[in-house]
Amino acid sequence: MNYQDELKRKKITVLGLGVTGIGIVRFLLEHGVVPKVVDSRPTPPGAHWLAEQAVECDAVFGNLAEACLSDCDMLIVSPGIPLYEPNVAKAINDGVEVIGDIELFARFNQKPVIAVTGSNGKSTVVSLTAAVLKEAGFKVGLGGNIGTSALDLLAVDADVYVLELSSFQLETTYSLHCTSAMILNLTEDHMDRYPDFAAYCQAKQRIYQHAKCVVINADDANTHFSLPREKPKGIVSVALKDADYSVQQNADKAYFAAYGEPWFSTDKLALLGSHNQFNALSVMALLEPFNVPKDVFERVFGQFVGLPHRCHLVSEVKGVRYINDSKATNVGATIAAIESLQDELGQVILIAGGDAKGADLEPLGPVLRKYCKAVLCFGRDGKLFVGLHPQARVVANLDEAVEAAAKIAVAGDQVLLAPACASIDMYTNYMARGDHFVSLVGAL
Repeated sequence: MNYQDELKRKKITVLGLGVTGIGIVRFLLEHGVVPKVVDSRPTPPGAHWLAEQAVECDAVFGNLAEACLSDCDMLIVSPGIPLYEPNVAKAINDGVEVIGDIELFARFNQKPVIAVTGSNGKSTVVSLTAAVLKEAGFKVGLGGNIGTSALDLLAVDADVYVLELSSFQLETTYSLHCTSAMILNLTEDHMDRYPDFAAYCQAKQRIYQHAKCVVINADDANTHFSLPREKPKGIVSVALKDADYSVQQNADKAYFAAYGEPWFSTDKLALLGSHNQFNALSVMALLEPFNVPKDVFERVFGQFVGLPHRCHLVSEVKGVRYINDSKATNVGATIAAIESLQDELGQVILIAGGDAKGADLEPLGPVLRKYCKAVLCFGRDGKLFVGLHPQARVVANLDEAVEAAAKIAVAGDQVLLAPACASIDMYTNYMARGDHFVSLVGAL
């Protein structure tokens, strides 16, 4: 019996509608499996689609206790729903198998997978990885936590899948076999979801469960393999110095190097900042099993200019550069953004704030005091930034922050939107926040 036939014999409930839930329901229906659909919201996003396109599905919206989650054989939960939610926890205790969309993908997939997680840089690394593979002649499916959902990728004609994975997705993933997998870095994030930082790290570590080639950040011990099983044979390290893949100084010039062998100058990289040099090295390490020629890396590194809302230069106004890094939704990302600008002539005026997701902002203090002229903070947790810098003050909103920054800045300075917080207190997502910043800079 194949897995599709096995699923048809099970009572399956999809918990959480929205984008992910719709994708799961659609995938199951296409494979002849009719699930029950449950959501705690009376009218969840996608309810209209379900009523029109999936009339055969029984739907229960509202009180989860009335959905009887323990009555099914398999519960497929959306990433936004924690496993400690009382009704989910009871189902697990009652013996219900609980998985997510990535686990469902893994059980159907037959192609090589490159998987990347971490607190910061995931989207850049997977996008650059996919670009290098395409230039090398591979047919690539890019998705997961970026772009196309993993289940939709299964319909793509691809030689290899490149997945960006979040800790939420990894919590319910058990059998994803990766050709190579990496945790880029780990800093406090989603502390409103996890009891402590160790639990967050443990969720990320699940990416290594069945990886042939494990890629680690040599400078971040939390990314190192620590699962309770025999270590894989292929552990590869990445760091700006002293690692299998690193930046090597040679005759007053810096080179990307693999195992001590210089490949090509770091000047070839179109992306700015040392954190992007690390990202480039990560791509080289992740693709080690695929034997991609050096000149392919060199070409693509020179062409790839980055993703929107990630340290993107919006404009230069009266000699002041305005940089949009709205994707910097945690402390580590904001520190990386600020430090990447340290070689510029002027100082940084940071715009920060939003929903800190329970994270400790104190590690930002030394970096802010060292590199920033001022900090303009807004949003739900904006006041938490005030004690971190002598020239930090709360403003009403992003409009007021940009206006105040323009008055403070002089030629050579950088006005940086790198909020260290989620946007959900004031915006639908970080893209909307970044787009607003771009429009405000345009008005200057």
